[in-house]
Amino acid sequence: MSPRPKSDARDRIINAACELFYKQGYHSTSVDQIIAESKVSKPTVYNYFPCKEDLCVGYLEERTRREFELMDKSFQNLKTPRERYSAIIRHVRDRIKSWEYRGCGFMNMLAEISDSESPIVALSRKYIDANRSMIVSVVQELKDSSPEYAHLDVKAVADAYYLLISGAISTCQECRQDWPIERAIAGIEILLKP
Repeated sequence: MSPRPKSDARDRIINAACELFYKQGYHSTSVDQIIAESKVSKPTVYNYFPCKEDLCVGYLEERTRREFELMDKSFQNLKTPRERYSAIIRHVRDRIKSWEYRGCGFMNMLAEISDSESPIVALSRKYIDANRSMIVSVVQELKDSSPEYAHLDVKAVADAYYLLISGAISTCQECRQDWPIERAIAGIEILLKP
């Protein structure tokens, strides 16, 4: 079966789903709310998304596309491995502020959906794993770039970097303040010391 072409109605549905699933969560958002917000008829919504889970999958796919597009933009014009190493956490800092401390939409979905076989869980994990892989890549690139960084244990540094980001996102959400991500930015610098 070939994919359906994009349409204005589908875009409106996805935009409404993005807004509501992120702000309210999966279980607190009804399909009727998405229908009302998108101003699209119920049959049209169900034509594109036969069930609520499919709507959430569409939301996660769109959110993944948007997040990686923003990350790619933040990497443009960075010339050195050192700049790229710092860019990921600085990008997260900027996103935390734009999320209004609501946290990571993918982590929020993982916290809300208990069925480990759910496609929602699979897509959330895929996004998070892609981010972890990106961190590994920038740490490896940094290690390979200069004898100054030859001592780095790539896996250990990447794991600690990821934990600093995850902890900062959660704590910023809890406190509704920026200080956790600022501490995490300082923390990734410490990871580079011998």
